[in-house]
Amino acid sequence: MKKFLALILALVMIAALTACGSGSGNSGTPTNSGETAEPASTGETYTLNFYHIFSGVGHEQEWIEKAIAEVSAQTDGHLVINCISDGTMGGEDELIPQVFSGSLDMSLSGPSVWGTNGGIDEIGWSELPYVVTNYSEMNALGEVLPELINKQLEEKSVDLYCLGAMSQGIRCLLTIDGKEVHSMADCKGLKIRVPSSDVYMSTVEAWGCSPTPMSSSQVITSLANGTIDGFESDPASITARGQQESFKYYIETNHIASLNLLMINKTNLEKLPAEYQQVLKDVFKQFCIDQCVDRVDANAAEIEVIKSAGVEVIELSPEALQEFIDADTAYQQEWIAQYGVEDIVAEAQAYVAANAK
Repeated sequence: MKKFLALILALVMIAALTACGSGSGNSGTPTNSGETAEPASTGETYTLNFYHIFSGVGHEQEWIEKAIAEVSAQTDGHLVINCISDGTMGGEDELIPQVFSGSLDMSLSGPSVWGTNGGIDEIGWSELPYVVTNYSEMNALGEVLPELINKQLEEKSVDLYCLGAMSQGIRCLLTIDGKEVHSMADCKGLKIRVPSSDVYMSTVEAWGCSPTPMSSSQVITSLANGTIDGFESDPASITARGQQESFKYYIETNHIASLNLLMINKTNLEKLPAEYQQVLKDVFKQFCIDQCVDRVDANAAEIEVIKSAGVEVIELSPEALQEFIDADTAYQQEWIAQYGVEDIVAEAQAYVAANAK
């Protein structure tokens, strides 16, 4: 009897040790183990960490959560995406380098931010002024942008894969009372807040403005005390920061399309089972396209909020808008030539011309 009990106890211990060794799946990212992932048929669970700076109640997060739910559904819960928003896990200067190194799986940011952090500034071409000029063109660009970015990343052997492009909207010019703009001549000498970026500074400088780089948190105070005459932004960012009470005119210059890139570390991606990789790619590609389309109505609603604060929306005449476009053409073409992206931009523009609805 004692021998029998000893045998049973030994078997229980072996079973417990086996369970501890195999677990129910990877509790962290599959990339940290340094091993190739098992086939999906084994029932292994994989977790990807996705941290970004955008609002947890914003439009981007709404669509990210939809995509995450769909990925979970299509993998029977075996591919888990742990998404933390609002910059809780750090700013862009902290998160983006982690995706390059693979210590973080996924993040969302603008092309120029990815480019600056990775020494691949040439992927920032979609943020150039007047690559597109309206939401129809912007949505078409959003469809093809990930494919073109991946082509550039592959050519440079960069360990990233672009899953999709998410729309933040088209940026316009905002000015205070007494600084109404109906043509480029009205811009002469205006002190306009811009991000600390050569692209943004050069864009408004070409209009005759005096670019004034500063943090977005300083805009309201700087408008009130006369440090600046205006700034440029997109509708969702304006309302999210409560800036709609601080200016008088919303001028539809439509100068820069803000398409943020959703990137994943490529090595980490490829450690997932092949079928899970495909699910991730397919789901985020489609949901990002859908987000861009939905952003149009969402931004229209944001503009109504802005108008209700007493802001006057100024639609430029076709002739006046062309003045702004022409003014920025020299800088745009100089940048494209400097980084040798003529073919990529031409391919994008051809796609937009054929597919803008």
